[in-house]
Amino acid sequence: MKTILRNFMNVLRRFKMASFLNVIGLTVAFTAFLVIMMQVQYERTFDRCYPTASRICRVDMNHGEGDIYASVIPQALANAAFTSSPHIEAYTLLNSFSSKTYVNVGEGNDERGFKELFIPCYPDFPKVFEPTLVEGIATCLEDPEKVMISESMAKRMFGKESAIGKSIRSKDRVFYVDGMNFTVGAVYKDFPENSQMENGIYARINKHFEDDWLSQNFMGYLLLDSPESRQVVEDNFNSTFDFAKYNVNKETRLQLIPITDIYYMPGQLDDFIKTGNVDTMRLLVLIALLVIVIAGINFTNFSTSLAPMRIKSINTQKVLGSSTASLRASLVAEAVSICVFACLLAFLLTWILNRTEVLSFVEADTNLLHYIPLLFMVLGISVLLGLVAGLYPAWYMTSFQPALVLKGSFGLSTSGRKLRTALIGFQYVVSIGLIIGSSFIQIQNNYMRSYKLGFDKDQVAMVTLSQDIVKKSGDLLVNRFKEYAGIEDVGFANTIVGASDVYSANYFRYNNKEFNSEIIDVSWNFLNVMGIPVTSGRDFSRSDAQSDSTYACIFTKRVLDVVPDMEPGYPLEKSWMGTGNIVGFIDNIKVSSLRSSNRPLLFRLSARFDVLPVSYIRLKVGTNVEEAVAHIHRVIADIDPAYPFEVEFYDTVFNNLYHKEQYLKKMITLFSLLAIVLSIVGVFGLVVFETQYRRKEIGVRKVFGATVQEILNMFNKIYLKVVSICFVIAAPFAYYGVHKWLENFSDKTPIFWWVFVLAFAVVAAITMLTVTFQNWKAANENPVNSVKSE
Repeated sequence: MKTILRNFMNVLRRFKMASFLNVIGLTVAFTAFLVIMMQVQYERTFDRCYPTASRICRVDMNHGEGDIYASVIPQALANAAFTSSPHIEAYTLLNSFSSKTYVNVGEGNDERGFKELFIPCYPDFPKVFEPTLVEGIATCLEDPEKVMISESMAKRMFGKESAIGKSIRSKDRVFYVDGMNFTVGAVYKDFPENSQMENGIYARINKHFEDDWLSQNFMGYLLLDSPESRQVVEDNFNSTFDFAKYNVNKETRLQLIPITDIYYMPGQLDDFIKTGNVDTMRLLVLIALLVIVIAGINFTNFSTSLAPMRIKSINTQKVLGSSTASLRASLVAEAVSICVFACLLAFLLTWILNRTEVLSFVEADTNLLHYIPLLFMVLGISVLLGLVAGLYPAWYMTSFQPALVLKGSFGLSTSGRKLRTALIGFQYVVSIGLIIGSSFIQIQNNYMRSYKLGFDKDQVAMVTLSQDIVKKSGDLLVNRFKEYAGIEDVGFANTIVGASDVYSANYFRYNNKEFNSEIIDVSWNFLNVMGIPVTSGRDFSRSDAQSDSTYACIFTKRVLDVVPDMEPGYPLEKSWMGTGNIVGFIDNIKVSSLRSSNRPLLFRLSARFDVLPVSYIRLKVGTNVEEAVAHIHRVIADIDPAYPFEVEFYDTVFNNLYHKEQYLKKMITLFSLLAIVLSIVGVFGLVVFETQYRRKEIGVRKVFGATVQEILNMFNKIYLKVVSICFVIAAPFAYYGVHKWLENFSDKTPIFWWVFVLAFAVVAAITMLTVTFQNWKAANENPVNSVKSE
């Protein structure tokens, strides 16, 4: 045993680079696998943090329109239907369109401002989700003047003091109530990131919508007596509840979705719902496994390639009395030890990376102490990998006839060569497929970010203000902003255009034809500020903003696909929004991500300043952006020194809008790159030993007149043939995978042929460089030395 290990260490010293690369390759592979599985566990355990998770269901609503269910429901439905079954232990509503509200705490000189998420809900919210309370009582929401806040918020607002009984105030209009003054009744432990529940201010819903069956503003959650009751309750809703009694379509249907199924439900574009893609998770798992397999292949190739230099020692051990079984066991133990050592190095590397920003792109917590079961699993995989990667070389090195060993042709045997070629071929297939896939992910991301939206996103800065600031100081704000010569104009809207996949929508009627359109409330000059020209009719004017019951509107031309006879100057039929007067049309613009389909969009001129908290500041071409931003900061600080805000540009907006795609791109690209590098390491190791075995052949060829170029071509042709065959295998699979992924987007990049050619060229070029680099020295060596040493 000691002799074998000593000989093995001699081989490692002789081939330091290849040995180092293989150990590092295993370490990197285990690190990548561990990090990916942390992310997989993060997604797999989504919404399982609640003690009652298995019994919580979300209620989705279908208005009798095919199979389309909405995740939002009217408040009146909950009041009428959610008490109709004995299997429902509790229920709550959450306002779907909750947003950050400017609140104040403290008094006098101690007063401070914060922007926090305000979430209206029903009092049984704590009973349904059972958040862990840090202080206070769970029944506090039964008092309409009390709220629950998160532990992190309590620390931000009140430091180490108890938050119970402290006052939280706002002058903004919060859920149709002007201003609020609440008392903290409970503090709950923060919900983890992998949950639908947000960390914010939970307050009791007021009665504004309690009898409204049309406004779908809420998500409804039920706590059932058991998971098995879900279908019973759903069937009871759909078979016995009389929707027609409330002037609701009698074909209306309800569907109960287990909360643990929501994250991976397909087709959800609502911004207030956290979603994932199960195919993406499977792809990550596949990449994690491929990285491990590739590292194992490298290790197997490395071990079998070392066989000629170790087999004499092994046969010597046989002569001295060692059995074949004991020799094989020692070789396997050696392989397992190396894999376990690399695994432990991977734990250390992950621990180090967790203390840097390197893993910031991973959504999951990467603290090793939170993944003890996973660490044991990875350690077990390292043992298994050592067994699998070590068994064949151990059997291989102890099964050949001594004559073959003494002749020195073991490494060039047909079976040995076929095995190494097959293993390297697998790595090539994986590498080519990953290069193609990651290239199209990058191309689609670039396509989305450079997509022509139809408005001047590069010339506009945005600031989300409090309603109180806009209501009291809107005109002053505009005038102060425009004091800076680089600011051309200032407009307002009720939302950040282009930051969401879902906007407020409503049904309208024109000439007795009903249609649905998204709605954005704007100021009279908004289209001009955004650089959106009116192509038919006219733009808004100041005089159009009359009252809440009458409004002017401008549609995108997509509405003409639904209502072809619509013309400027004609009214929309009266709805709860009032009577609309169509003044013009604009070309179609893109205000959502490329994931979502395009719908008609209505810009409604608002008569009220305070419902338009987002200011759009148009900068002149050539303006010094830093100076303009500094001026904006000074103006807002003069009006309200305590108000926290950020000046945003569309680069930031799109980063948030395409967060999932950016995350996917980084994850797939990084780990694909690791897989590719590991594959190249495998080629490097194989070429090193192939060259060593064929030194005598190279010398003989040179004696008979072969040039260096001819020798290099001989080696390169072998590997280029393997690369070509692997490309033919990998390309169809890559095409299918890319095609399926692009189906997630309404607007997508073409599948370019040149990406496939480029992937082949990259792998072929790297292979040729590796082969040429490793064989150059042998090809230039004095043939006398090569033949003599052999």
